[in-house]
Amino acid sequence: MDMEVDASDGDNNRWSLRKEVDKLIKGILEHSFSELEEQPILFFPSKEEYGDYQCDNVLSIWTQLRENPEESEQKYPHIKKPTDVGEEIKKHLEKRDDMIKEASIHDVGFVTFTLSGKWMAEDSLFTPPHDHQVGIFQPTPNGTKCWVPKVSNKPVKGTVFDTLEIALNAYKEYAREGGFEVRKGGQKNSKNSKDEPNNKYFYCVRQGVKPPPKDGNQKSDKSQTTNPLGVTKVIKRRKRASCRCGCNAQLRLKKLPNEKYTVSKFIEKHNHSLVYEDDIKYLRASRRLTFPKQQLLNQLSNVNIGPVKSWKVLKEMYGGFEYIGATDVDCKNYKRGLNEFIGERDAQMVVDKLLSREEYFDNFSDEIFESLFRCFSLSVQEDDTSLTYMIRDIEADYTTIHGVSVEAKYEVTYVPASVEIKCSCLKYECYGLLCRHIFYVLRMSKVFHFPRKYLQRRWSKYALPNKIVTRPVDVASLSNPAECVNGVLREIYGTVEDSVTRLVTDIQKLQIYKDDLDTLLEHVKIDIPIAPEMSKKELYAAALGVTEPVEVNIIAPECHNKGSVSVKRHQTQAEKAFIQSKKNPRKCNTCGEIAYHDSRNCPTKKKSNDEEMDD
Repeated sequence: MDMEVDASDGDNNRWSLRKEVDKLIKGILEHSFSELEEQPILFFPSKEEYGDYQCDNVLSIWTQLRENPEESEQKYPHIKKPTDVGEEIKKHLEKRDDMIKEASIHDVGFVTFTLSGKWMAEDSLFTPPHDHQVGIFQPTPNGTKCWVPKVSNKPVKGTVFDTLEIALNAYKEYAREGGFEVRKGGQKNSKNSKDEPNNKYFYCVRQGVKPPPKDGNQKSDKSQTTNPLGVTKVIKRRKRASCRCGCNAQLRLKKLPNEKYTVSKFIEKHNHSLVYEDDIKYLRASRRLTFPKQQLLNQLSNVNIGPVKSWKVLKEMYGGFEYIGATDVDCKNYKRGLNEFIGERDAQMVVDKLLSREEYFDNFSDEIFESLFRCFSLSVQEDDTSLTYMIRDIEADYTTIHGVSVEAKYEVTYVPASVEIKCSCLKYECYGLLCRHIFYVLRMSKVFHFPRKYLQRRWSKYALPNKIVTRPVDVASLSNPAECVNGVLREIYGTVEDSVTRLVTDIQKLQIYKDDLDTLLEHVKIDIPIAPEMSKKELYAAALGVTEPVEVNIIAPECHNKGSVSVKRHQTQAEKAFIQSKKNPRKCNTCGEIAYHDSRNCPTKKKSNDEEMDD
């Protein structure tokens, strides 16, 4: 029988794995070498196969024993060499088979040991107090403990989801509130189709156990070229402990005849403790840099502000870390990924971006020509201030998937007094260029001069704009979709800022304004229940306003200034002095002093040479 423990229990009973290991080693040292008052010396082993921890107390204990050999032989007759000290520690470690999986001795007596995954999973040192329990607690003689997330909206057997993505997002949201992570498991496909599986499994991230390394397949340190000069350095692999402990919590889905998925099995019990409520914000599912935050990081990077300082700026803007949804390490990882995405393709990206403008900006003469031979007016409606033309575009006719031919018609509204004109094709709003339909209407309205207001600054010799902070962004003049998104975001920021500036003295109206924004957000969530997912490369490309090159044909030339060939970092005076202090002083034949110089670079010799030059 299991003991069900509520996930919110025991907030004041957290324990540290390192402290428990220190306590174990300290108890062994006090029991075996009580008079030495030795403190535990623990490190992570240099090799993964050595285990989780390494105890380096052997040489320290052996040195103290050798100071009084006669007394040591009387008290510890079985210890003749350093490895005997290691054997004594290993013997007591093996007695704790519930906590220690394996212990061994290496070199002159270093003791390495591996912790038991079952002990870490069951968390046997954690005993929640009865007065803090909310769930069911049923102790049995041979019982174990399981943790049940305290979440209101739990998956129920028989629940139907339209797609696998919706089901995964629902399970992830349940896991985030419950304090654990989710990973994708296996699937079963039908013989006819492999696109959509018949059965799909989602597990707790701690499901299963880490397989032991195979013989001859040990991961070693790898060398990597880090600069154009071909200089390589060895990148050491970090030792990472596996978090898997055989948890059986899972969600299984089965495909229905109507192409939807239903919950066929749901296990909510975990064999490990869950993340506390205050630490949920540190989960991977809760740490996510949204697209506007990524854009802000990229813009701050353009003004030479690093990712850590940018994260501090975000923390002040949003009012705290818990409102950002990312750590400073996430910001550094984003910047690193962005640099790796660019790599040596920066020149290719710039050329592709310039060439891509041909797709958006056609020749004016072609549009004017098409307005003469491809467009004609179907009807004209006139009111007090404007004219509305219905224009037929022969070249834009298309055929539907059912074989029905559809005529392309566009509505052009023209105001003669202010020479304002707008077409329903929205080409000017998207690319900043007038379309053939507008040229047709201007010709029919006998407008012989090009309207000055529709000539964007970018088409003139004054294309480089003056950098005025208060200048509004003309979205119509932006050709790249990413630039359009950035322009719209800036306008939204400006609108909200202006609104807050006007309402900051009236808290009641400011709260009403905030409620209206919440209402708009609810409408957006109804229209788009699931935010579209973008891959990392798509996010990087959107942030830079480029497309990822398929192949690289253009590489930026390598340029090195004279004297800057060295790839070593310049040392500070403190570092030079520290390195110099490690060297042994020697006697100078010129000045006769014992110092850190010789006759070649003696300051006395240099001073005398300078005086001779002056004479």
